[in-house]
Amino acid sequence: MRIIQHKTIQTITLALGLTLFTACGGGGGSTATGSTATGGGTGGGTPTPIVKESIIFSFNGEGKGIEPWITDGESASLLGDLNTQGSSSGTGRLAIIGGVTFFTADDGVHGRELWKSDGTEAGTVMVKDIYTGSYSSRPENIISVNGTVYFTATTSAQGEELWKSDGTSVGTVLVKDIRVGNRSSGPYGFVTINGTVYFIATTSAEGRELWKSDGTAATTKLLKDIKVGSGSSSPSNLTNVNGTLYFSAENSTEGRELWKSDGTEAGTNLVEDIYVGTENSDPRDFVNLNGTLYFSAKNATEGREFWRSDGTEVGTYYVADIYAGAESSSPSSLYNVNGTLYFSASNSVRGRELWKSDGTIVGTTFVKDIRTGSLGSSPHNFHHINDTLYFAAQTSTKGYELWKSNGTAVGTVRVKDINLGAEDSRPQNITHINNTLYFTATTPSEGRELWKSDGTEAGTVLVKDIQIGERSSVTNTLINLLGTLYFYADSETEGKELWKSDGTEAGTVIVKDINTGTQRSIDRSGTESFVKIGDIYYFTANTLIEGKELWKSDGTEVGTVLVKDIQVGKEHSTPIDLIDVNGTLYFSAITTTEGRELWKSDGTSVGTVLVKDIFLGTDSSDLSYFSNLKGTLYFLANTSNTGHELWKSDGTETGTKLVKDINLGTASSYPSVLTNVNDTLYFSASTTTEGSELWKSDGTSAGTVLVKDITLGINGSSPQYLQNVNGTLFFSAATNTEGRELWRSDGTATGTVLVKDIKPGSGFSSPNELTNVNGTLYFVADNGTEGEQVWKSDGTESGTVMVKVVSSSQPRSLIHINGMLYFSAETPTEGRELWKSDGTEAGTVMVKDIRTGTLGSDPFFMGEVNNELLFTAIDEDGFSKLWKSDGTEDGTVVIETP
Repeated sequence: MRIIQHKTIQTITLALGLTLFTACGGGGGSTATGSTATGGGTGGGTPTPIVKESIIFSFNGEGKGIEPWITDGESASLLGDLNTQGSSSGTGRLAIIGGVTFFTADDGVHGRELWKSDGTEAGTVMVKDIYTGSYSSRPENIISVNGTVYFTATTSAQGEELWKSDGTSVGTVLVKDIRVGNRSSGPYGFVTINGTVYFIATTSAEGRELWKSDGTAATTKLLKDIKVGSGSSSPSNLTNVNGTLYFSAENSTEGRELWKSDGTEAGTNLVEDIYVGTENSDPRDFVNLNGTLYFSAKNATEGREFWRSDGTEVGTYYVADIYAGAESSSPSSLYNVNGTLYFSASNSVRGRELWKSDGTIVGTTFVKDIRTGSLGSSPHNFHHINDTLYFAAQTSTKGYELWKSNGTAVGTVRVKDINLGAEDSRPQNITHINNTLYFTATTPSEGRELWKSDGTEAGTVLVKDIQIGERSSVTNTLINLLGTLYFYADSETEGKELWKSDGTEAGTVIVKDINTGTQRSIDRSGTESFVKIGDIYYFTANTLIEGKELWKSDGTEVGTVLVKDIQVGKEHSTPIDLIDVNGTLYFSAITTTEGRELWKSDGTSVGTVLVKDIFLGTDSSDLSYFSNLKGTLYFLANTSNTGHELWKSDGTETGTKLVKDINLGTASSYPSVLTNVNDTLYFSASTTTEGSELWKSDGTSAGTVLVKDITLGINGSSPQYLQNVNGTLFFSAATNTEGRELWRSDGTATGTVLVKDIKPGSGFSSPNELTNVNGTLYFVADNGTEGEQVWKSDGTESGTVMVKVVSSSQPRSLIHINGMLYFSAETPTEGRELWKSDGTEAGTVMVKDIRTGTLGSDPFFMGEVNNELLFTAIDEDGFSKLWKSDGTEDGTVVIETP
């Protein structure tokens, strides 16, 4: 699933090509979710069957919340008010000053704004309505510095910029409009050193560079234009080491390398060119250990290994070559426990396991082979209490569970098998209060909830099942505020709100129900699917009585009905990944007896049945990436014996079987992006020897083979964005010499070749949004000079060219309608608007300046209706509305809704 998010609209495109989006704007905001289809319509005031092309979508209108609607491109009408309740505040982001927690929330009146809480209902209040009215300023990147909260917020006048607050409305102010006007500088990556905030921001003149601020406009300034001009050095991994700022950044001569800064332009310099030349060492996983920076980086001789730096060139060197030679151990999750550095790293013998280091080669040692053999336990989510390290790790028999270590093999043990057997509880969000460990974990009976542990099996217990039953409540970061745990939780009655806990069930309570009510018929999570078979639309909807289940509609209110209550009662079966295979609907759904498994439906209750319980019992097989190949369904599924591998189904239990165990044993190959080219299935899959590479299958085990090992070794080329153009597969892949570029394949190793090195050298042009328009491939790429632009290719190097340079365009949401490519693009004068292209420079033009001025209308596309583009855009008054376009300015108009 690909997610693109902007200030007011979120677009979600599922693997099936269905597009869902939410849009917030205008008086009360709006939210819409949609999918293209043919054969539908509405007939005015009296419900009539679908008789022409239509599109079904979800929309927040008529004061009924988010409900299914239908449009034929001329008008839109409500299919049915499936649920009449309100929604939750959807709280997010936390920061602490003294005894007050700052966070973001939406009360249903003011949009998402900055709030604060002292832990009482009366003391939980909005700080300021920054973007006045129902619009959301969407505060992000909240950090506390010496009693002041810094954050980013969005307004119509300045876009997303740097703000600060002392906790009062009058003291909540814009620090500086860095990118003057309504185009956002988008600050992020905040780090504080001696009261100064360092961050990354973007301007038209300097691109994305390093900035600093002391809280005033005058002291908010560019620290250094590392990649001189409008190109971006894109600093990352900002880390404070005893008052010196370390980070990684990219320039044209050394690539992405290690930098440091003392807060002055002159004192902001490259530390060392670790991977000599323009190649990237790509330093990451920064951690401060006793005043020395430790990190992972790569070069040509040792691969990605464990490094250290004291800020000098001579003092920057690799500590240990854990995976000897040019292969990479790829150290990650570096974590300091009282002067000992713990991390995970891999080699060919043990796989990814737990290591520790005192910063010397002799003191860098393997702790324990938790998952014996070469598969590795993949330890992560490190946290410590005193000298004990807690983390999540997996074994073949117990799955991902909570472990602890004192740095010795014998002292590295599983704390508790929370989710009994080989299934995972996946401990996350680990923190502690007064020597008690708090975390979230998943079980079949309670879902993901709040747990605590004193480090013993008996003392590792569920704190409270907030969302009663198997549904999960706790998914966000846990924060310790003066000995009380704060977090976000989703309950049956209040929705997602701010909670607190003293570690007891009785003391785990909601702080305040900011946005009263919780139910809605179409969830905003993006898990819903719409698909059309014949004249019937199938989709998922949520009601108070049946929960989230499978529905169908013929385009009338009376014909919009529940197909089957798969998980009987108000609990959810949550059907997803709906796909039509020769007139049969396939999807995955959850039950308490089988978990999430494969189902099919003929549109009747009796004909809606489980195809097969692939992962026997209550465990789920985690199906995804559904694809139709010659009338057979192919997909990814998980079992305890084979891991996540390629499966197929003809709709019968016996005909639902594993195609091939690509990564032998319980390890997973994770087949993804399944794409049909001339009745051959192409996909990306990973093995322990080749990494993630391009594979193909004819549906048999023998015919499921590696096409080509593009990047030799275990790192793999990670093929993405697979697209069929006239029988040739195009995709993006990454190599050490060319970076991520455009490739094509005819299914043979010799016929799998680089099309063009668009950004010469090892830099990434990162081709994405590959789209077939009448036999020509269109895509978005960055050649390092003009930024992201629309390109096209006929499969040859000379025929792979940029279509047109549009200043700062960043094209998004490419879609093909009737031989024309449509997309959204941004310019300094018009903002983000609707564009089209016929493949020529002269024919690549803005369709209409819907919202005049630099704000832009932010169009996001739903699909095609009667050879016209259906989309949402923000009008001159700031309201998000439904639009359609025939590709002309006059033919780009609003679709009226009641």
